[in-house]
Amino acid sequence: MRDDRIWLVLICSLIATSAYGEVAPDGAVDGGRDMGRGEFGTLQSPRQRPTAMPSAPSIGEAPRPSAPPAPAVAAQGVPIAGGVLYTGVTAATFYDDNVFASHGSRFSDVVFVLRPEFAWATQGANYTIGSDGFVESRKNVKFDSEDQFNGGAGVNFTVAPDSDTQVVGNGRYIRAHLERGSSDTIGPGGVLLSTTFNAPVEYDQGIAAVALNKRNGRWWGSLGVAGVMVDYANAKTGPFTIDFGYNDGGIGVANGRVGYVIMPQTSLFVEAAGNIRNWRVDAFDSTGYRLVGGLLFEQGPGARLRGEAWAGYMGQQYNGISFQTVSSWTYGATLGFAFTDQLGGVIEGKREAKEAALSLAAIAPGVAGASSETCAIPGGATCVSVIGSSVGGRLEYRILPNLIVGGGASFTVDEYLGERAGNRVDRTLSPMASIKFLPYERLILGFDYRRVMFDPSGGQVTGVSAVSYFRDVYLVSMNGKF
Repeated sequence: MRDDRIWLVLICSLIATSAYGEVAPDGAVDGGRDMGRGEFGTLQSPRQRPTAMPSAPSIGEAPRPSAPPAPAVAAQGVPIAGGVLYTGVTAATFYDDNVFASHGSRFSDVVFVLRPEFAWATQGANYTIGSDGFVESRKNVKFDSEDQFNGGAGVNFTVAPDSDTQVVGNGRYIRAHLERGSSDTIGPGGVLLSTTFNAPVEYDQGIAAVALNKRNGRWWGSLGVAGVMVDYANAKTGPFTIDFGYNDGGIGVANGRVGYVIMPQTSLFVEAAGNIRNWRVDAFDSTGYRLVGGLLFEQGPGARLRGEAWAGYMGQQYNGISFQTVSSWTYGATLGFAFTDQLGGVIEGKREAKEAALSLAAIAPGVAGASSETCAIPGGATCVSVIGSSVGGRLEYRILPNLIVGGGASFTVDEYLGERAGNRVDRTLSPMASIKFLPYERLILGFDYRRVMFDPSGGQVTGVSAVSYFRDVYLVSMNGKF
């Protein structure tokens, strides 16, 4: 097995930020704009894993689930170190009616969450620099095995050497836990293995980014590189150890875009991207590419739409003999809408090639996992390629100046490829609803509801079929900024 560590350090120092059609420096920095993201701070299904293809928005600020017209809580900030420091805290409690994402016995619990956060930003005539971070403690009333301590920190910068050139970069470290029921791997009886772990699986994730954007009249171009690295802790199920080494590693991406501004704040573009995936177990390694075309919508005065949408073709070639080559269409979208001053929304979606171990094998006494040897033999670990597709949307409507209601849903489909997968397909539908109330300028009171419905099919003939589950989560939160 080759040593991947040096390669991972290199790729994780760089991650792509796609081109701006306009490359003038950003306006005022809202250092606290991402604070207060709660349990439902993303449209993505809770079954999404942190090893997705690294990517970044094409414009300076990604659309958020709290899209316009939902107002941000005012953050006054404190001048410090040549910039402005913003602080905030989220206190929340949620009720989960299926803590272990189980098909059979369902156990409920109440969870308390405390999440202090900060953001710092400074800017000059041709640059902006920012940093942010948080720590999060989760305490369960009944099941202390589910208690978590998470955190993260990030930095970002934008430099414009001249009015037609822009360099953008960012980096982030995250320590978090996988959601129960998020694994693809099954145990006895088709139960998702992650539902039987003694505790949720911890992971450390590193993400970084850099891109060069250049404009010449209406034409613009972008060159970027991207990387993500993930390292999982091993899990325990009863007395047995689950070795997550096959999930440890990273993805590197290099991309180039050429675009043309067809109207103010709107560009057509084409993109070519290549990727390398390098995991601790060589059979999961692969190389791939993506060729797409799309539309980019920028921020600016009067803009009602921001983000990007694209579609095209992708391919992925794997090392392991049990992995089927991916050759298929692809798409991606991250769009924020402000339909009126009262109604706004977001749409997110993607289709990408991935990899999975649907069942594991003994790799040492008392240890189950996937190795290149066990992936290659019949009756060993079931190691396959995957096409993962997702789409989600959310609307928010301001009923009163300080009262906002919202609703939406996300839908993911994982298609497992190859003879060993036995035509297994996993589908997850997750509707959501929310209410936000702003009694004071710097305070948001919120209620969120999310239902997760996991519905797998196929896999019976090869012994990798999974059983379904559903769960309902009700969240009450309070977020303040200072």
